[in-house]
Amino acid sequence: MPDDQRVTLKVGFAEQLRDIEVQLPAGEPKPWDARSELKVVGKPHPRVEAPLKVSGAAKYTHDIVPPNALWAAVLRSPHPCAVVESIDVAPAQSQPGVSAVLALVKPGERVIFAGQDIAAVAAKTPEQAEAALRTIAVGYKPEPFVVDTAAAMQDGAPLVHRGKVTERSTEGDEPGAGGSAGQRGNVRTSPSMKKGDAHKGLRMAKVSHEATYTTQVHTHSALETHSIVVQWDGPKQATVWCSTQGIFSVRDEFAEVFELKPADVHVHTEFLGGGFGAKFGASAPGSRMGFIAGELARKAGAPVRLLLDRKEEHLCTGNRPDSRQHVKIGASVDGKLTAIHVVAHGTAGIGTGAGVGRNAFGIYSRCPNVLVESHDVFTHAGPGTAMRAPGHPQGAFALELAIDELAKKLKLDPLDLRLQHDEHPVRRHQFELGRKQFGWDAGRKQAAALRDKQARVRRGFGVAASIWGDFGRGKAVVATVSVLRDGSVEVKNGLQDIGGGITTVVAQVVAEVLQRPVEAVRVRLGDSELGPSVGSGGSVTTASVTPAVRAAAEGVKTQLTALAAKQLGRKPEEVTWSEGQARAGSKSIAWAELCKKIEGEAVVATGTRPETYGAYPVKFMGGNSYQIAGVQFAEVRVDTWTGVVGVERVLAVHDCGKVMNPLTARSQVQGGVILGTSYALTEQRVMDRVRGVMLNPNLETYKIAGARDVPREIDVVFTPVDTGANNTGAIGIGEPSTIPTAAAIACAVHDALGVAVRDLPLTPDRVLAALGAVPTRGAG
Repeated sequence: MPDDQRVTLKVGFAEQLRDIEVQLPAGEPKPWDARSELKVVGKPHPRVEAPLKVSGAAKYTHDIVPPNALWAAVLRSPHPCAVVESIDVAPAQSQPGVSAVLALVKPGERVIFAGQDIAAVAAKTPEQAEAALRTIAVGYKPEPFVVDTAAAMQDGAPLVHRGKVTERSTEGDEPGAGGSAGQRGNVRTSPSMKKGDAHKGLRMAKVSHEATYTTQVHTHSALETHSIVVQWDGPKQATVWCSTQGIFSVRDEFAEVFELKPADVHVHTEFLGGGFGAKFGASAPGSRMGFIAGELARKAGAPVRLLLDRKEEHLCTGNRPDSRQHVKIGASVDGKLTAIHVVAHGTAGIGTGAGVGRNAFGIYSRCPNVLVESHDVFTHAGPGTAMRAPGHPQGAFALELAIDELAKKLKLDPLDLRLQHDEHPVRRHQFELGRKQFGWDAGRKQAAALRDKQARVRRGFGVAASIWGDFGRGKAVVATVSVLRDGSVEVKNGLQDIGGGITTVVAQVVAEVLQRPVEAVRVRLGDSELGPSVGSGGSVTTASVTPAVRAAAEGVKTQLTALAAKQLGRKPEEVTWSEGQARAGSKSIAWAELCKKIEGEAVVATGTRPETYGAYPVKFMGGNSYQIAGVQFAEVRVDTWTGVVGVERVLAVHDCGKVMNPLTARSQVQGGVILGTSYALTEQRVMDRVRGVMLNPNLETYKIAGARDVPREIDVVFTPVDTGANNTGAIGIGEPSTIPTAAAIACAVHDALGVAVRDLPLTPDRVLAALGAVPTRGAG
């Protein structure tokens, strides 16, 4: 392909298609667009790794047991804030089965949350390791603490940090987020998002709404807890198995901690049992796991397995921060928004990142005046971290419910109010499609009739929108595709499959290019020696990896085409491919026969992904990435006697560019809806304000939605969009699918009751309080 090539692509969605010219980077295949007739990509295909998973043959980090491996256990602080006056780990060294002991704090150091690392041991059995921990003597001098967000904001509250705190970012964060504009006490201010003059716009408003909305701390609770296994292969070489969303971030962190060359750290993540943003790097957000396992292994001269238990997973491995959002929103009498002003405070515990996303700033863009101010509030609790669309579910809940409450004052349909102010053509299309398919107008009339009758069990219908960006990363991926002389096809990349189905999608892309069966493509992932790749966070995986894979596959196809031309006595440009054969004129050669003619062992090509070069029809603010659109509609039933909320159905209408595999993509969206429903109705970390500890660090009293709590029906509809962004047209869907769920459910509850429940989760006591059946209590 020429170094400088402009191509015409048909881009857009539904009936809104148009031709545009795109400047392709050197060597880049022409992107698949709306004209492309694909036979494999875009078709549903079962997961290629499914047999391994359902048979139990898949090996997760918890399954890795190197010869002579030891078990590690960590002693954790029982105090939310204390000074360590003394520590003696010597007694643990003499305990049965113990091979190594490690002090993680020194006298005089201050610990600032219950669950912080104190000491660690490695022993032959987990029971011996736990017994040894109990012999370690630690003297603490407790200090004042605060674990409540509102209390931590007050003047005179105990200080969590005694100095300025800088933002800690991971691959799971939203690109461009973060930064700091100042810190006072426990409150750290993030840069504002501003458009126009919100204060002036509110003064101009003829109708306004003002309220405070709160959301809870939401812990990660992945099925497979944080885990790492370290084996030293020499003084300066190590093999690491890790339950991670970022193989190369594990490699780089481990190498930095132990002053190694990254190439001398070999990381494996063959299978991962869940990751929603907390599993980046060799350590957990609140525990130095990489150092602990590596140092114990080095001291013991044996491999060490550090597998956190469920309680530790709750205490120190990350969570979605809470939020307290004071929202002011104004409009003219005919329903034109004049201003949106959001002041948000939230705690990520001892960490940062309690923003509320770009919902208020970016979705209803016809509002001329917007101001969003976010603040971190430090508390003596485990650190928050990125969690599936960081900040956005919190922001969507407050914004969307405020819009519904304003619409009620304006006597407007809340969907009409949204349509009046959303400029994204895809999202407008999705709103209109959902209105018809969900039965919005009839449903709202049904809800009003039940309210008027003061029915005990009521129905409600709500809607909310999401915003995210195509943050696919260029040059971060090197994929290799090989065709061997026996006709077999292999693709390699050091990517981790975190359960979203990328293994299958990679196979489909190669199968599409080479016209081979998907089952004939061997996909090798999960190993740092298989080529650079991205971390699986921010919905970047498919958009980053599939273009590199396609480029490599096209490189192999070019070589095979030249070989076929030689065998057929024709020019390469005369060769076509069809049904597993290369044809030129009246001659043809079958795949198997052609591969036998390969010189050497294989035909091999590598491919990378250039920077994003298209974003039609709408760019994400502040960059060249495409703005992903999505909306969700929810129907709820509410028992006004008991306060119990049930979600009857959710219609999720989403765009993820060109849909690679509808089967796995639909599963991604369904998972996002289920996670969002659990956030809306049941999940909540409970802190003891007297003792400063988490009261429910388990899966019994930390309630995750079960089979009877999730929506009875989840209908997923994709809006395929050709964006011209990359050569496969792939865009992420992991984050967008969970953003609007809780908001849509809350809006549906508002419709059912006629009053808003402004605090998550939507527990029965809060529903009854909103109805006036019980006294209103604090959000907690």
